Amino acid sequence: MRTGRRLGLMAILSLTALAGCRAVGPGWMPDLPPPNAPKAPPTLPSSAAVSGLEPALKSLPTLDPNSTDLTTFTPAPTGYLSLSEEVCRKEASSRSSLSGLLVHENEIPPVSGDSSSASASALLTEVRFLVAEEARNRAAAQALEQFFQLADAEGRAEIIRASLPVLDQLRTLVRKARSDGLRLPVDPDELDRQRGSLLTLISQADLASRLLDLDLKRRLGVSAKGGERLRPVGPFAVNADPFNADAAVQVALERRADLRMLRAVYLQLTPETLPTARDVVRRAAEIGGLIGPGGLIPTPPVRTVLYNVATRNAAEGPSPEVIAEIAVRRQQLFDLIGEQERAAADQVRAAALTLDAQTRQVGLARWRAEQLLAKAEDAKAQGPLVELPAILEAYRSRAEVVAAAMAWQQARVKLLAAQGGVGE
Repeated sequence: MRTGRRLGLMAILSLTALAGCRAVGPGWMPDLPPPNAPKAPPTLPSSAAVSGLEPALKSLPTLDPNSTDLTTFTPAPTGYLSLSEEVCRKEASSRSSLSGLLVHENEIPPVSGDSSSASASALLTEVRFLVAEEARNRAAAQALEQFFQLADAEGRAEIIRASLPVLDQLRTLVRKARSDGLRLPVDPDELDRQRGSLLTLISQADLASRLLDLDLKRRLGVSAKGGERLRPVGPFAVNADPFNADAAVQVALERRADLRMLRAVYLQLTPETLPTARDVVRRAAEIGGLIGPGGLIPTPPVRTVLYNVATRNAAEGPSPEVIAEIAVRRQQLFDLIGEQERAAADQVRAAALTLDAQTRQVGLARWRAEQLLAKAEDAKAQGPLVELPAILEAYRSRAEVVAAAMAWQQARVKLLAAQGGVGE
């Protein structure tokens, strides 16, 4: 296909060059150089043998984890900016760019004396208002998801950092015991490798925190200059009460702005509002629906002629073509509303299932942490070589609790977003 296209272009270029040699008659453009031919593809060497992709170790930088200072490995921020869930939600919601664009568009006064399009203008204003509401819901949900991801990264990193001195103390004791001739089941070299693994985890968590901090500041309008980092503050309680999914679905069907927008267009469909209905149906056809990623309907903010030019004058009423189109649009909107209500209900039920499963994960993580904390307490009487490994296990279980609790919070936010209630 590409070769045939190239040959066709070359033929056109050849004809153009020949035509350029002829005299140019009146009304024709002057002689111009032919356009450049498409660039030929590069010639790459072929080889039957497959070369290895592993880089040579000697060519890579090396870093000894046993001589690395943690403060230089991941420098601490100069300070923190406390951020609560409610402040994060409100600030992100109020700074939705699409919401602000549509709200300001609605502030433009209608054209004076133009009464023929009053109903169409009123519907378009309502549509913009509802789309702006959904935009705020999404902006707040995305910011809160990052809020709890940041809390997860920061919380686990703190616990891992706290466990590092315990591991170093254990490494020192094991090496001393080995030098004294004691045979221990713990390999000092394995403890050194564990220190390297902990440093890797700390580095990864620090990078995640910095990236989340940078993006969340942008969403909240906080300056990214300076060394201060956002600090999520709790409480981060987990509610394990039974959840009624059917009631949550009913709330979503009544509250979601995207569904209310579709119903408004359906109920107010007239010859005057037909252009808005066309835009809604067209947008749904382009993206395969209105719900989900990319499903928001960005109603054009530029004001256009709202009254259908195919209508007759007021005395004669709308043309037969307009009446026929209204019937089609009404059926399309009716079907679309049913489809999107089902999609919204499924979103809520899926989010409820995820939240329920994550609640169990939190319970298991808590049980394991309590078991290992009790084990570490009992190990105090057995000496440091028994106590320190037990303390390390307890630290790991605490990090698992943080991860499970913050995953539960993110699942809760997704459920609220599916109901359309985050940006309120």
